[in-house]
Amino acid sequence: MRQAPLALLLFAAFALPASAADTILVVGDSHTAGSFGKNLDDVLRRGAGNRVATYGVCSASPQSYLSETPHHCGWLLRDFDKKAPAKWLGKRVYKATVSDGKGGTREVTMIKTPSLSQLLTDHVPTVTVVALGANGLSADSIRKTLTLIHANNSVCVWIGPPDTRVRTADQVKALYKALRDNNVTESVSLEDAKKDSCRLVDSFTFAYLRYPAKGGDGSHYSGDLESIGAKWGADAADAVLAAFKP
Repeated sequence: MRQAPLALLLFAAFALPASAADTILVVGDSHTAGSFGKNLDDVLRRGAGNRVATYGVCSASPQSYLSETPHHCGWLLRDFDKKAPAKWLGKRVYKATVSDGKGGTREVTMIKTPSLSQLLTDHVPTVTVVALGANGLSADSIRKTLTLIHANNSVCVWIGPPDTRVRTADQVKALYKALRDNNVTESVSLEDAKKDSCRLVDSFTFAYLRYPAKGGDGSHYSGDLESIGAKWGADAADAVLAAFKP
């Protein structure tokens, strides 16, 4: 018999009131724009008729969603119908010239990161899933993110960043410390997750999610590591959905 991931077991004790359908907003970075985010979105949609909207922008940090920072390395946008919303493509996607790192320039396609405030207003989620942290965290951006989510009467769930080769173990621990020091923890009660805190899904509870010494680009679970990223997305979604069990 397959043993449930620790993150899923933790969420079982955090059960949200069951309902026929819940609205879930997911915001994230390049992991969310890849196999992790696609599977996270797919599995979340299977839960009791949930409506799900997912926004993943490569290189995004919490601050990107607060200040609509432009990025140019890719994205995944899925509205309730699983299609990219026209509202967030229009003038938010444009061509720009950037440095090629070799003394020259190159043309790229930029996207202005969607505003978290606007996404919350548009989608009115009962639960907001934040899958950010791989591109940096500040206490201020964490607090502002939580304040926005709770001001919109949404329960907050935060999926912490995974292991990579580009960060040392101490650097990753520092990211998680920043989250826990700012009310993003495993022990948050449902009541607090609704009003001022956020429930943490620690990606390190998935034992298989350890970046190999070889393969990949050092940062992403893509290419030959795509299946690992997909499993991470599915298991993280299961952990979130476990919260909806009565």
